Amino acid sequence: MYSSIKRWSTAILIALVFIGNINNVFSQSRYGNIEGLVLNIENEPLVGANIILPNVERGAATNKQGEFIITQLFAGTYQVAVKFIGYKSETKNVNVNAGETSRVQFKLRQSAIESEPVVITGSPIAVDPLNSPQDISSISGREKIRLQSTSLGKTIESIPGIYNMSAGSVAGKPIIRGQTGERIRILSDGVAQEYQQYGERHAPNIDPYNAERVEIIKGAASLLYGSDALGGAINLIPYRFHIATGEKTEFNTSVTTAYHSNNNEYMAGAKFGVSKGKVGFKGALVRRSAGNFHTPELAPFSQTGKRGDPKFTGEIDHTDFEQINGSFSAGVLTTAGLFSINYDHYYNENNFLLPQGTPIGLRLQNQIVSAKANMPLGRFILQPKFSYQRNHRQAAKPGQSRDSLPDSVNVDLVLDVYTGRFEVVHTKISDFSGTFGAEIKYYDHENIGIVPLQPTGHFANFALFGFEEWQSDKITLNFGARFDYRSQQFLGSSTNPLLPEDDKRTFSSLSGAIGTAYKLSKMLTAAANIGRGFRTPSFYNMYVHGYHGGVFAYQIGNPELDNEISLDLNASLRLRNERAEASATIFQNRIRNYIFLYSAPDHPLAPENETFVFAHDQADAILTGLDFSVKYNVFDWLVLGGNYSFINSEFSSGTHKENELPLMPADRVCGEVKFMLPNISIAKSPYLFFTMKYVGDKSAAGIYEPFGQFDDGIGPDIPFGVASTDAYSLVNIGFGFDLKVMKMPVNFDLELTNLLDKDYRDFLDTYKGYALSPGRSVNFKANLPIGN
Repeated sequence: MYSSIKRWSTAILIALVFIGNINNVFSQSRYGNIEGLVLNIENEPLVGANIILPNVERGAATNKQGEFIITQLFAGTYQVAVKFIGYKSETKNVNVNAGETSRVQFKLRQSAIESEPVVITGSPIAVDPLNSPQDISSISGREKIRLQSTSLGKTIESIPGIYNMSAGSVAGKPIIRGQTGERIRILSDGVAQEYQQYGERHAPNIDPYNAERVEIIKGAASLLYGSDALGGAINLIPYRFHIATGEKTEFNTSVTTAYHSNNNEYMAGAKFGVSKGKVGFKGALVRRSAGNFHTPELAPFSQTGKRGDPKFTGEIDHTDFEQINGSFSAGVLTTAGLFSINYDHYYNENNFLLPQGTPIGLRLQNQIVSAKANMPLGRFILQPKFSYQRNHRQAAKPGQSRDSLPDSVNVDLVLDVYTGRFEVVHTKISDFSGTFGAEIKYYDHENIGIVPLQPTGHFANFALFGFEEWQSDKITLNFGARFDYRSQQFLGSSTNPLLPEDDKRTFSSLSGAIGTAYKLSKMLTAAANIGRGFRTPSFYNMYVHGYHGGVFAYQIGNPELDNEISLDLNASLRLRNERAEASATIFQNRIRNYIFLYSAPDHPLAPENETFVFAHDQADAILTGLDFSVKYNVFDWLVLGGNYSFINSEFSSGTHKENELPLMPADRVCGEVKFMLPNISIAKSPYLFFTMKYVGDKSAAGIYEPFGQFDDGIGPDIPFGVASTDAYSLVNIGFGFDLKVMKMPVNFDLELTNLLDKDYRDFLDTYKGYALSPGRSVNFKANLPIGN
C-alpha cells in the first residue's frame, strides 16, 4: 500500500500538468500584462524594488529606470505589492484585460517602520495582516537583514509572543506562545519540515538566510498544515521567480557577509536570480563557521563553592560549529502556468557541551526536493505540489566530538518523507475566495544507531481540507475544516521493551477554524479567531526507550498516548497609520491530552544504573496570555517601540492539576529607541538605535521541567547550576547606514549585543544548568545587491 502512495503522490504533479496543457489549447488569447514604475517621493527611480503578485507566485524587480513588467497574466484583478528596503511598502489592485497591458505607478515613502503589505500563510488567499482574522506576524526587508542569525529561533525572537530555546548560537528552537517542537509546524514555502523535532536541542534544520521573509501564525494552524500545528506555524518564503521579458537576459544578485565577535563566527552568503525568455533560475548559498561562545569572566563554582554558581564561565568549550546551506530553483512559464522545481540542502556539524565538561558531537543533513505548479484556470488556480525530504541525524557517543563522526556514532536516525498536495484556489465568487484540497504524506523512519531513541516505522496520513473567506468593505470572515486519517506501523525490536513486536494502529482527527476581522476605521481593526488543532503522538512519544545524550537523561515512551486536541481562542486590536503600528492580543489555548515528560526514577522500565529518568504521560492543560506591541514614529528623526509578552499555564486535570507546564517562557518587556540621522557624506539614511530587554524571574516546573535536575528535588544533588532563573536586563546598541553603488543601496549594520557584558542565565537557555548565557558581542553585517 505504501509504495502505491508514493507513486500516487508523484502522479499528482504529472496529472495536473496534463490538465494545464488542456487549458493551454483553449486559452492562448486570454492573457494580458502589467507594466509599472516605482519612484520615491522625489520622483527618482527605485532600482531593485521587489514586485510581488502573491496569489500567483509571480514577481519582478525594477530596472535602473525603476520600471518593471509582468507578462502572460490571465484577465482578472491582481494584488500587486511593492517592497523596497527602507521604504513603506504599498499594495494596489490592478485590473488586467485580455490582450492589453495595464499600467500602474507606485510612489514609496521612506519610513523607519517597515511593514509587510500582504501575508500568505494561514489564510486561504493573500491578505493584509491588519485585516486578517488570524494573528500573523512577519519580518522582512532591512529588519530581517539585521536580525537574521544562524538559528531560526534567534532570528524571530524579538516578535511579541515568540521566544527562543537556545543551546549556544548554533541551535535555536522557536517557541510560539509556549508551544514548540512537535506542536508548531516549520514550513519552507509551504512545505512542512521534519527534523526529529521532539528534542529540546533539536532545532529546525533550515537557514533563515535563504528566505525573503518569515511569516508566523500565532495560534492553531492545523486547518491548513495538519498535525504538529496546534500551536502555530512558521513559514519561510523565498523570493518569487522574476521571469524576463523578451529574449533579454535579466539577473539580480546579492552578497552578504557577517561577523560575530563573541564566538568568532564568520558568515558569507550569496543569492542570485537569472531569467531569459520564459525560464528563470534562482539560488542561495551560505557558509558559516564559528568557535566557542564566551560568557562574562566570573569565578566558576569550583572556585566559589557557592551553590547554584555556574560550573563553566568565560570560553565555553565544545560549542563550535560549521555549516554550509543552500538552495537552487528552476522555473518555466508556459501558457498553462508557472512550473518549478526546487532543491534545498542543509549541512551542520557542531558540538554540545555536557555537564561533565566533555563534548557530544552532532552531524545534521537535511535535503528537500520539491516540484510545484501554479496554473490559472479562469477564476481558479490549480496548485499541485510534491516534495521529498531526507533528514539524517547522527550523534556521537557522550564524550566524543563531531570530529569523531561517523565512526563513533551512537544515535543514527534516517527519515524519508514524501508529500503530495493538491489545492484549488479560487478568487472572488459571490464575494467568496478560498481554497480546498487534499494532502497525502508518507513518513518512513529508520533507526540504524545503537540507542533506541525513536523506533523504526512508517505512517501514511491522508487529509481533506477547505478554507473560505468572505469580504466586504468593513468585515472579513473566514472559516474552514480539515479531516486527517493516519495509519502507522512500528517495527518490533528485541532491545525495546515497549515494542517487543510490530504494532499497527490508526488515528484520525477533525480540525477547523472560524474568524472575523472588523474595520473600526481605516486604521483600526478588531479581530477574533477560534481554531481547533491536533497533534498525533510521535514515534518518540510512544516508544522512546534509551539515553538521550543531548539532555543527559534516560527517556521512556508511553504506547497508550492519545491525540492532543487544542481549542485556541484569541482576540486582537490592531492599529496602523502613517506614523504608528500597534497591536494587542489576548489568547487562551485549551489542550486536551497534553503530552509531557516527568521525572520517573521509579518507573518499572527504568534501568537500575540510570541517574535521571523521565517518562511520558498526558493530561489536560490551559495556556492563557497576552501580547502587546507598539512602534511610533514620533518625529521624522525619532522612532519609539516596545512590546510585552506574558503566559500563564497549568495542568487542568488528573494528579497533575494546577501544576505549571514545562518550558513556559518568563514574562518579557522589550523597548527600542531609534534615531534617524541626517546623511553623513556618502552614508545615506543612517540610524542609531538602543534596545532594552527585561526578562522576569522564572521557577522551573518541578518534576515536569527538562533540565530540572539542576534544581533540588530531582535525582542526586547537583550543587552547581540552576533550572529556575533570576530576572535580568540587557542593553544593545547599533548603527546602520546605506551606501549608493550604481543606484543600488549597500546596507551596513553594526551592533553591540549585551553591551554591559551582563552575567545572566535565560530560562530557555539549555546551558543554564552549568554555564552562563553569552556575554558581549560585536556584530557586523553588510548586504550588497546587484542587478541589471
